[in-house]
Amino acid sequence: MDNHKNKNISRLLLSIFIVSISISFFQVTYKNYIVEDFLVTAFQFGTIDAMKEIPGLLAIFFILITIRFKERNVLIFSILLIALGLLLYSLASGFWGLMVYTFIFSTGTHLFFIYRDYLITDLTTEDNRSTIFGYVASLSAGAGLLGMFFIWILSQKFETNIILFIALPIALVSTFFVKKLNMNKGMSKKHNNLYLRKTYFPYYLLITLSAAREMIFITFATLLLIVKFETPLSTMVLLYSLHGVIAVLTRPYIGKVIKKLGISKALAVNYIIVTFIFLGYAYIEHIWLIYILFVLDDVFVGFDDIGISTYVGKLVPREDLSTTLAVGSTLSHIIAVTIPIVGSLIWFILGSTIPFLFGCIVTLFAALVSSRINRQKMKIY
Repeated sequence: MDNHKNKNISRLLLSIFIVSISISFFQVTYKNYIVEDFLVTAFQFGTIDAMKEIPGLLAIFFILITIRFKERNVLIFSILLIALGLLLYSLASGFWGLMVYTFIFSTGTHLFFIYRDYLITDLTTEDNRSTIFGYVASLSAGAGLLGMFFIWILSQKFETNIILFIALPIALVSTFFVKKLNMNKGMSKKHNNLYLRKTYFPYYLLITLSAAREMIFITFATLLLIVKFETPLSTMVLLYSLHGVIAVLTRPYIGKVIKKLGISKALAVNYIIVTFIFLGYAYIEHIWLIYILFVLDDVFVGFDDIGISTYVGKLVPREDLSTTLAVGSTLSHIIAVTIPIVGSLIWFILGSTIPFLFGCIVTLFAALVSSRINRQKMKIY
């Protein structure tokens, strides 16, 4: 890889790290902020939380609006939206304001993640792409841990709205490095077609199955710990912190493993292992073993994120990449909204075992799909 691209990748990675710190300020504090400072009802809390997912569902429309502009400029615009959301949140005075400001902030983060992946794919080759995505995942996790540390220190002296305001200049600093990105001239023309392409069906299927697998982990593994095993908040915080530390350490190696094994084999093995983790959630009754599974589960989420991000760059030509990533975001958010609702109903009626057995079906099917993605024509039997 030439020196020009290396400099661009370094600048992009640095900007991602800085923005991720500011995003972590919001993610860690906003739930306590809206409950403690605004005394919202349970319904209002759920409505605000759901508003975070709406921009993901609308991602394809945002991409069709922004696709005519340079990717670097859209990335800067997304960071400015994040900063604006933080500013407005720090000045918020009521429920409806929080709804609007949540939408603004979340629109910024969704645009940022889509164009982040787009630029990484554009600046890398098939040979080093999975490794770079591994570094991105590690940096993001490290930024989250650093953000939590800053919040812990700042919370000793400042109110939450001040902490959110402090995150604003952190986000803006990253635009300095984005502005220094020197993208190649004569870039290929981007398509803005709003339809699913049959050629990209393997990616659509993988991103949907991955979203289902991840939501079962996020929603029901957490619910299992809290409801069935009565895990206290202090232990949950420790487990989440452990997730962050392990993510920093393992994500770069996951990228290298994917490069060595190949995307297809790495994803297939990943999903088979996760199937056994879900079986453990369903049937194991020893809390310490469940804690181990909970930590391991998050490690293998890295294979999903890095592997699929690498695969879409290999499958999709540059001119279709932004719209394809947006379609993937929309599909995954449909699943993110559906799985918790349907799964919680199943949990209530049939017990905690069934959602995890459904997860086993999802991961086994994902393993089958993954094992066949290198074939020219993928058939699912």
